[in-house]
Amino acid sequence: MGEKDLTQKQLSEWEDCFADIVNVLLLNGKRLIKPRDLKSATRTSLYKDKDLKLRLQERDVAKLWEQGRIRLAFIGMEDQISVHRAMPLRVIGYDGAVYRDELNKLKPEDEVDDGTEKAPLQLYPAITLVLHFDYEHQWTAPRSLKECFPHIPPELEPYVNDYKIHVFEIAWLPDETIKKFKSDFRFVADYYSQLRKTKKWVPMPGKVEYVKELFDLFKVLTGDDRFLEMYANRKEEQNDMASIALDYLTDEIRTKVETKVRAEGRAEGRTEGRASAREENALAMFADHLPVEKVAKYSKLSLKKVTALGKKHGFL
Repeated sequence: MGEKDLTQKQLSEWEDCFADIVNVLLLNGKRLIKPRDLKSATRTSLYKDKDLKLRLQERDVAKLWEQGRIRLAFIGMEDQISVHRAMPLRVIGYDGAVYRDELNKLKPEDEVDDGTEKAPLQLYPAITLVLHFDYEHQWTAPRSLKECFPHIPPELEPYVNDYKIHVFEIAWLPDETIKKFKSDFRFVADYYSQLRKTKKWVPMPGKVEYVKELFDLFKVLTGDDRFLEMYANRKEEQNDMASIALDYLTDEIRTKVETKVRAEGRAEGRTEGRASAREENALAMFADHLPVEKVAKYSKLSLKKVTALGKKHGFL
């Protein structure tokens, strides 16, 4: 399995994150599934390709939901950065493998109804969530098996069984849904929502439980190496998202300021250009909700000057 695939699974492999995602997206925030009731399930199954060779298919993440000795459900999770037009076929293949495994475990006498009273079969459903990570494009591909077949003869259509998939577009989740997440996944949902709305990201405050896994996931989903720098530059005890990320973002702003200062210095005089750019940069940091102390530190203006500037423009 590639490094990219492994990284995408790291965060949701944790039972508290997995339970949180399922509880919010499927159960509207009701904490029905407890992390302690989840255990890792087999993600792999075999199929034959077009050359009749056995191939391995593997889900991204899969958990069994159990209470005591009762197995309630098999829940799988697939992360998609791009839109996959044949996703319903893939999902039905994954879920079908779960049902085949259940069928293989039945005893011959369980499969035949001989008219006698028997204990109910201990079968359980397979459910798959598809998480779509893209803040620019929505999911336009089929969401059901029938949608994959545009030319079904009308006479046969009633006899073609449908199979729907559950696609959740993370960037388009309502704000009230995002607020229901309690695990580290809330930072991922908030990130995509902000970028869709404003093309900018102001990190929300809050304790990060799995710092490395979260920032690795950010890097993989966005392709942005800066998330690796955020993690590498954090102090060992830092676990607040706003603290980790804002320190990095202010460094980035400072780099932009220096570039702008050089350009303005050549045109209007270096001293005057630098002062103007620093004030403009300070206002930009105020707009991104940075505290006044950090605005002063990274704009290289005095605390008194920054405070006066913030009050003048209605930020303080």
